[in-house]
Amino acid sequence: MNKTLTGVLAGAALLTGGCGGQAAHEAQGIERLAAQPPSPTEGVPSAPPTGPMASTPATGSPTAGTPGAAGADDLKRAAQAALAAASGAALVSIESEENNRWEVQVADRDGTERRLDVADGKVVSGPSLEDDDPEDKAELKKLLSEVKVDWTQALDKITATVPEGRVTELNLDSEHGKPVWEADVILPNGTKHEVAIDAVTGEATSPGSATPAETGMPTETGTPTTTETPTG
Repeated sequence: MNKTLTGVLAGAALLTGGCGGQAAHEAQGIERLAAQPPSPTEGVPSAPPTGPMASTPATGSPTAGTPGAAGADDLKRAAQAALAAASGAALVSIESEENNRWEVQVADRDGTERRLDVADGKVVSGPSLEDDDPEDKAELKKLLSEVKVDWTQALDKITATVPEGRVTELNLDSEHGKPVWEADVILPNGTKHEVAIDAVTGEATSPGSATPAETGMPTETGTPTTTETPTG
């Protein structure tokens, strides 16, 4: 094939000889290119991309979130699910149970309480009416009317006070005749902190008193006491 192409190119050069040496030079260049063996490229895998556009599969294990954020998110999700199911009610109490379940107490503005159970952000039972006497309903109605700081604001204050902990319980209660949000916060080492937030001013009235989990009897200062048995 190369001999035939060479003959054709040589004939073309003779026919164009009157055009000068430039045409002959170009014909020789084409002849040299035709004589070079082709370099096959088909079927050869291309090299993987490199540089900023290259992508590599992710490795390693996912990073766990901070305990405080996880605890607040779980509680918020459960409380919001309960309040959505009990339209018009206000949160009174929420407590963590086993198997990622939450027991939630809500109340209408007239003091009527309802109970719900929430698991994985969904209501699994309730709302069911609580059997409260008229005196308890009147007291709760008064308490709810005095609240200025709702449960979400109280929760933000609690997680800011003990950021490394997980909130397992939040309750609206009365302290010295005033509404207060009380919370239990568990640290990664098992220590429980009790935090109280004034439901009118938003101030922490009990900023994180600590109680070691299942060790001794806690005192008012949060220091466990032990009882020694005399030996004979």
